[in-house]
Amino acid sequence: MSKALRIVLLIPVIAALFFCGCATTDQSAKQESAAAPPPAVEEPEFISHKVYAGETMASIAKWYTGKESKWREIAEDNPGLNPKALKQGDLVKVRVSLATAHTAQPSHSTRPRKAAKKKAARPGTVEEDSSAPSEDEVFGPK
Repeated sequence: MSKALRIVLLIPVIAALFFCGCATTDQSAKQESAAAPPPAVEEPEFISHKVYAGETMASIAKWYTGKESKWREIAEDNPGLNPKALKQGDLVKVRVSLATAHTAQPSHSTRPRKAAKKKAARPGTVEEDSSAPSEDEVFGPK
């Protein structure tokens, strides 16, 4: 057989092997990707808090996390709420992973304090700061 005839006969065989090999590789790749389930995304758990009159995002953060500065993280989990204008009855979600207290905040912790009547200071005495909350009045985790 001549060299040209051999090449002409080999071209269809090479082409058939090429196309069969590609199709098999594609199917096996599809089967491998279909067999692997997508990684599970864990949704964080939340505590639902119903807002009392007078509460702020900072007071809610103070109660559940122990730090008022965590209000921003709580606000990020509540995109539908304006953190600076909470209304009574709004529901605020607090991530369990942030919380150190897992009980509902009592309504008495957000009631405005009654203004203490100031007594006239006697000359020569040091006036105590009565506006600072006592240890018994502080709420949230201790």
